[in-house]
Amino acid sequence: MNKKIVILILFLIIAPTSVNAQGFAVSGQVGTTGLGGGVIIGINQKLNLRGMFGLFPGEAGLKVNNIDFTITAPDFFLTTVDFYPVSGFHVSAGGLIIGNGGNLKVKGKFEGRSVEFGNTTYTGGATDEIVGVFSLKSFQPYLGVGFGNAIGKLIGINLDAGLGFGKPSTVTLNAQGPLASAAGDAGSIFRANVQAEIPDIEADIPVLLRFYPVIVLSISIGF
Repeated sequence: MNKKIVILILFLIIAPTSVNAQGFAVSGQVGTTGLGGGVIIGINQKLNLRGMFGLFPGEAGLKVNNIDFTITAPDFFLTTVDFYPVSGFHVSAGGLIIGNGGNLKVKGKFEGRSVEFGNTTYTGGATDEIVGVFSLKSFQPYLGVGFGNAIGKLIGINLDAGLGFGKPSTVTLNAQGPLASAAGDAGSIFRANVQAEIPDIEADIPVLLRFYPVIVLSISIGF
């Protein structure tokens, strides 16, 4: 069963009892999980249950091996249990789900730049592109801290910071454009040289794609 469905079912099971006991709140948010919103359910004075959803309206950028990659980010779903050892400060544990199976679609351009593939230097043209996928762990355990408590307040401002613990990214790349479609053996050699660079690109991908940083600022309305 899809992990998102499982989590939503748990919310539906827990919500009625929790809302009667403590109340609930809704929120709007912005951060490294994109733009979105969430629901906060009070379990008792020390514990809240949260579910947050976010998506990116545009594209993110990443430079690897002198190639400018644009990343089409998927949607994010984060669910946490928040423990409040003191008022206004919480420690969170839960799970981060990265949509589309954790696959980040990428497109790289190197127009006018000299880039080495397979010990051969190439200069990219306007339509030469490297396209592919950076594959992450789709479900990541999450640990974080935060300030603010939406329960018991009409309007609240909340800040969360934490990490999703994933795995090293795997990369799938393909070349397209004049270099990749050149006549004779030149095109096939270029494509093979691009494939030969995948291990180095995987090694150069920033650690943030393994430990996904979650920084979220949200405004909540309590009920």
